[in-house]
Amino acid sequence: MERVRTYCRICEAACGLTADVERGEVTRLQPDAEHPVTRGYACVKGPAMLDVHRDPDRLAHPQRRDGGAWHDLSWREATRAIGERLAAIRRTHGPDSVAVYLGNPSAFAWQMAVYTGGFVAGLQTRNFFSASSLDCQNKFAVAERMFGSYAIQPIPDLDRTDFFLCLGSNPVVSQMSFVAMPRPLERLRAIVARGGRVVMVNPRRTETARAVGEQVFIRPDTDAFLLMAMLRVIFDEELADRAALERTEGADELARAVRQFAVADAAAASGVPAETIVELARAFAAAPSATAYCSTGVNMGSAGSLAFFAVQALNVVTGNLDRAGGALVPSRALGLARLARWIDRLRAPRPSRIGNFAPVAGTLPTGVLADEILTPGDGQVRALFVIAGNPLLSAPGGERLRRALASLELMVSIDLYRNETGALAHYTLPTTDFLEREDFPLVQVGMQPEPYAQITPPVVAPRGERRTEGRILVDLARAAGVRMFRAPGASWLLGRLGPERLLPLVSRALGWPVGEARRPGGVRLADDVPGEFLRAVAAGGKPIQLAPRDILAAVPRETARLEREASGAPPLRLIGRRQRRSHNSWMHNLPRLRPDGDECKLAIHPLDAEARGVRAGERVALESARGRLEVPVELDDDLMPGTVSLPHGWGHDAAASWRVAARAGETGANVNALAADGPDALEPLSGMVRYSGIEVEVRPLARGS
Repeated sequence: MERVRTYCRICEAACGLTADVERGEVTRLQPDAEHPVTRGYACVKGPAMLDVHRDPDRLAHPQRRDGGAWHDLSWREATRAIGERLAAIRRTHGPDSVAVYLGNPSAFAWQMAVYTGGFVAGLQTRNFFSASSLDCQNKFAVAERMFGSYAIQPIPDLDRTDFFLCLGSNPVVSQMSFVAMPRPLERLRAIVARGGRVVMVNPRRTETARAVGEQVFIRPDTDAFLLMAMLRVIFDEELADRAALERTEGADELARAVRQFAVADAAAASGVPAETIVELARAFAAAPSATAYCSTGVNMGSAGSLAFFAVQALNVVTGNLDRAGGALVPSRALGLARLARWIDRLRAPRPSRIGNFAPVAGTLPTGVLADEILTPGDGQVRALFVIAGNPLLSAPGGERLRRALASLELMVSIDLYRNETGALAHYTLPTTDFLEREDFPLVQVGMQPEPYAQITPPVVAPRGERRTEGRILVDLARAAGVRMFRAPGASWLLGRLGPERLLPLVSRALGWPVGEARRPGGVRLADDVPGEFLRAVAAGGKPIQLAPRDILAAVPRETARLEREASGAPPLRLIGRRQRRSHNSWMHNLPRLRPDGDECKLAIHPLDAEARGVRAGERVALESARGRLEVPVELDDDLMPGTVSLPHGWGHDAAASWRVAARAGETGANVNALAADGPDALEPLSGMVRYSGIEVEVRPLARGS
């Protein structure tokens, strides 16, 4: 037996794993006790990737759909057929007739991210969509305007902070996003043990809040009101750090903007008592160190950009940006920002045809994808490449998006499985999983509180005819006459070099120690010295922006909403929730991760259930202005009254290749069918879809029917 040290590529935590290999097969996958950072920690999902690797429902060969039947074909046949069709569509209808959608796993697979960028640049299309516009694009839009790059994402320094304010996140289940934070509960409990505070702000008392810290209940989609009111208290009471404000532009404009958010109104609208808002603001400003953080529960509201801006403004004006115990900017985030600017220059992003949305982090809003396909005219999308994604379940629009995808002249799905989206494709191309490819944590290098370097080799050879996304995209580009990265000869050169020879070039561009990173298990690097980003600002960089015009343009809209929310009876609102044994839509085919009972239940507070005549365990109609679902109910007094919660990622289709996930009676409901798509439904700045705080009603179904 050989033991190979590798790491997980499901989320930012990148936990170390060891794989036992016998006769070319992985027999066991478990946490790496000797990993320099995670030290034997991994959540339940990391080791379960062995089941994904061995899943008999995985794609192993290229396939073509003929009507409703799928047939294997060789890579040469598939590549040539797709390349010829792609070239013909581009010749006839122009470069914008081709679109690319990139899913969530791209954040943790360097090849997928870099080679997709090169492929899109070569296509010269504006129509590049990603899953980011469904859950985090607001963070990129705000960081670009505040800090000069979407890659500058300050991370909470939990190991040294005295006050952690956490909104819309459940670290015990999700490990946190936009920060590599293994062992989150251990870190949070350590804050309290050393005399600090952990404050969890959420419409639901999460697993994290039950285990540590203080719970502050807040009505869904009102986080911006709370945060702007806290900033008002800080400015009104002159609690801001004057030295910190000297490194900024727009502090006076910000002070004027936040004074439009009265504490009493914010309390009435959010359900957070006025005295709590004032106390939180004073305590955050007075703490020796503090850090504010938010995640998807805030991102996916109707004011996600303003709310995230307010989170970062709290860090800035209290002097907690880029300081020990505050919101750190890791030094390698600056290198990541340079790499991002280089790739964006190659792509030359342009606004969307529908809605005129500016690209954010180089991509357009998925909420207009159906419109781009269905709306005739120059630039109408006629071909779509979906890479590691399942927009049919993860995007809004439901049946409208299904009709749009079915109308395409060419659709190619590059994925582990034939998912619900892939079932509508003309071709499915099988990719490697993380046990079958070399990798390094490209995105995570800018999100590491404990910096480390690790390049993992392939643990085993790919099963069947699976290939890496990099090789697939290079071969398709060559077949279609597309120049990767818009560079003459690049497609040929990349085909000859292979991704493993490009990896050192990318890592060196980030200032990464390639030789040390190749050691088994990687190597712990020297800690970042807080303040490097601020020193760069002081040395002539652009000051931190506290009043970006297009961010503060949301203030009149939000103050009008604040007035309505503060004066009326709050409606019933829907939020999502993470599940410990689930991850988006793509891990539902694993028997060991199937929780007991029905996986997709609507949680409702007992008072709300009683008011509607709803009983635990029965099925109800869940209705929004855009859709209707029938789901089973469970009572949950951890919810704030007026809030219901349904997990996302469910609604699996028997046409997909995963048999366990699509088993009759266990497919659950696709909560995103209740959300609105189209240009008028999206947040103007980021193009984000509103998934959190949707107004809904719950009605019992006729009993006995």
